[in-house]
Amino acid sequence: MRWVIAAVALVVAGGLGWAMTLGLTRSADTADVADGADGAAPSATPAAQTVEPTPVDGSEVLPPQRAQTASDRLPPLPQATPRITVPLPASAATSGGLVDGFPAELAGPTPASDVIDSSIASDGSTAQVALTARTDEAPDSVIETFRSRWTEAGLAPATASDAALAFADGYTAISLAVSTTGTGTVYTVYATLRTE
Repeated sequence: MRWVIAAVALVVAGGLGWAMTLGLTRSADTADVADGADGAAPSATPAAQTVEPTPVDGSEVLPPQRAQTASDRLPPLPQATPRITVPLPASAATSGGLVDGFPAELAGPTPASDVIDSSIASDGSTAQVALTARTDEAPDSVIETFRSRWTEAGLAPATASDAALAFADGYTAISLAVSTTGTGTVYTVYATLRTE
């Protein structure tokens, strides 16, 4: 048993010797600071120094400029104007053609279409127009024709739940519904036009 105790003592002494050799003990400077050698209480963490950023030439941060308003940064929007004027066309409906006063430049049929029916309902400063037509054109061709027409008229894309296409501005809302039947492509244009 004595030999075991002597062997353990030898291993412990050797381990301590290696620890001192490898520098695992605290240096005198670290021990003085940690133990409060300057009279201050020991601190668990060293004091953090804050450094204020200093602007230098070539910095990625631009100097502040005068505040810009939205009108300084964005191009002006075109002002919407009414597409119809008073007196509004009389309310009417017809089959096989366009009713008198129908806004054909905005809601009229494509050139290769046969008009099934059209109508105008006027009330006060608002007119609602509808057109149903049939064509041998593909649905995508009909959609593209109206998209181009309405974009050129200065209308902006809008959303409509049951429409293939919808556009609007402050006085106009117009939509297109398209379906394919056994006789070709049938489409309906519906628009609400206001004078004020």
